[in-house]
Amino acid sequence: MKLFNKVILGSAFLFSSLAGAHEFNSGQLNIDHPWSKQVPPSSSVAAAFFEITNQGNEQDMLIRAESPIAGKTELHTHIHEDGMMKMREVKEIAIPANGSQMLKPGGYHIMFFDLQTIPELGERFPLTLHFAKAGRVEVEVTVEPATYIPEGMKRADATHSKHH
Repeated sequence: MKLFNKVILGSAFLFSSLAGAHEFNSGQLNIDHPWSKQVPPSSSVAAAFFEITNQGNEQDMLIRAESPIAGKTELHTHIHEDGMMKMREVKEIAIPANGSQMLKPGGYHIMFFDLQTIPELGERFPLTLHFAKAGRVEVEVTVEPATYIPEGMKRADATHSKHH
């Protein structure tokens, strides 16, 4: 009986981890695991993060985003200004030809203002991305714990830390 329980538990873990991984494709673009950090029920803002890979020979631009969870959705980045990190809206985010652009905390990201709904941990919500060349791409954003760090970012941070 113990072996049977271990097999069932292992299968459940495997399928739950596969269900958490999600990616979306449109032409030459791949959007990998869109996610948002869980926010408190009283929050009026949230953000979304993901990696966009462009397998084409021409640069594309993310030019707009929208979601029914927010009254307003903007493309943002963080900049150093007067010795402080500040968020600023940007008109577009370049996706280089045969390259990728990471939307992550402390860098480019999607901001949601005037939240109409507060998505709960583990839920998914729709996000529509508009690209200059690829056009409209519908994705689902998974709400992760506030402490969540994607595996790809962990590797990038570890690699980066070796340069100091």
